[in-house]
Amino acid sequence: MYYVCIENNEVVSVLNYEPSVPSSVFVATITDEENDKLVARTHYYNVSTRRVEPISDEEANQQSVADANGVEREFLNSTDWKVLRHIRQKHLGIETTLTEAEYTELEQQREAAASRIIE
Repeated sequence: MYYVCIENNEVVSVLNYEPSVPSSVFVATITDEENDKLVARTHYYNVSTRRVEPISDEEANQQSVADANGVEREFLNSTDWKVLRHIRQKHLGIETTLTEAEYTELEQQREAAASRIIE
């Protein structure tokens, strides 16, 4: 059995133990199977109906796109510093940490990641 905590008409948590919460928090009970559907992200908890309901195909597609974009953006964000370091080192005329081949490969990977982002 799982417990869905709702505050201000929003799901704030899903717990596997009965919580002790203030009176401003409503706690609904769901089954293990319903929780599995929430975890799989194929369903959501509808606060209005107080039921676990399936996500529409359109919403599932939007979530899939958002997830994919997040991975690509994370790669771009996490490699920005390598690009900036390389440019700065070249500008200062000092030995670069990346070889030219490594830098080119990194930029090709970044270009491929950027092209996979769906707007």
